[in-house]
Amino acid sequence: MRVNAVIRIISKQKTENGDNTGEMSVLGRVTYEDDKSIIEYIENNEETGPEETTITVYNNETVSIVRNGQFSSEMMVEKNNRHLTFYRTPYGELTMGIYGNQVEWSRDEKGAVLKMRYSLDFNNGLISENTMIIYIEEK
Repeated sequence: MRVNAVIRIISKQKTENGDNTGEMSVLGRVTYEDDKSIIEYIENNEETGPEETTITVYNNETVSIVRNGQFSSEMMVEKNNRHLTFYRTPYGELTMGIYGNQVEWSRDEKGAVLKMRYSLDFNNGLISENTMIIYIEEK
């Protein structure tokens, strides 16, 4: 089943240089299938242009985040597992580790909520501790 939705994303990042919090809301679509749910939206970035994001939640425990645009990235967040993630930047490609601490997916008659906590590392050194909460309000 595919539905239109308002997607609200709250992200928090803790680094050795301090904390950063961001929030945005976009219109998008959500597709619910038996073994996965797919969240899709386009974010209009003033500096880099439109970026298409697809977030896939597999079996309520693993999340794939794919961003396509001028600078693309792929992330896999899986509770209690570390994956490599690739970021394309203006300076080249980076490979970083991402360790999933929490993945929670819940759905009711009004929408859904995805909560993730994960850490990013580069050359085995911690870069940041991150929290992302995605609220989906079906329309």
